[in-house]
Amino acid sequence: MIAFLIAAALLMTGSCNVRKIAQRMTNQYMPMAPYDVVIVPGIAYDTARQLTSGFNARIIWAKKLYDQGITKNIIFSGSACYSPYVEGQAMKLIAEAMGVPAEHVFAETKAEHGKENVYYGYLLAQKLGFKKVALAADPYQAFFLEGFIETNLPDMGILPMAVDSLKKWYLPVPAIDASPAFVKDFIPLNKRESFATRVKHTNHNNLPDLPKE
Repeated sequence: MIAFLIAAALLMTGSCNVRKIAQRMTNQYMPMAPYDVVIVPGIAYDTARQLTSGFNARIIWAKKLYDQGITKNIIFSGSACYSPYVEGQAMKLIAEAMGVPAEHVFAETKAEHGKENVYYGYLLAQKLGFKKVALAADPYQAFFLEGFIETNLPDMGILPMAVDSLKKWYLPVPAIDASPAFVKDFIPLNKRESFATRVKHTNHNNLPDLPKE
């Protein structure tokens, strides 16, 4: 969420042009497909608000990449941060309900910040034997994470949704039994970490022991 707000603020103040950046990323990395796997950053899952939101959009975008053969597998990354459901696991369950075979969709469940999605997602991709990896995200998060990826994993691709087409990804997704992703005695991230700590983690560029390709 913090990463999204920072990127959105930069866009609004005219410090960047996310639309052009997203198109550049698409032109640069889409021709390199197919990828062995894409990493999809998580976002809070809330059973009480089944709205057409960014949560849905990320799953729909990942499924499109899978259906079109742009990626062979999907890793949904995210712990239980702002709702009592493990984001990566809930997204995996929904993707399976949408028809993505279970053997091609995986959940990374440690990440609590955007750069950790890349970090832990990449570690899981390596563990699973995947070599050609890309980030699949909304254009604002792709913009925010580009520098981190270029510094630490320059061979990783970035596949953002088109800015002009964001609304078409905000569609309903199947209702699921999310109980396997439920965390008992959940404490939200903003109760476990101060705002300053969360900003520090969001801006941290060098997570330890990140493998180099």
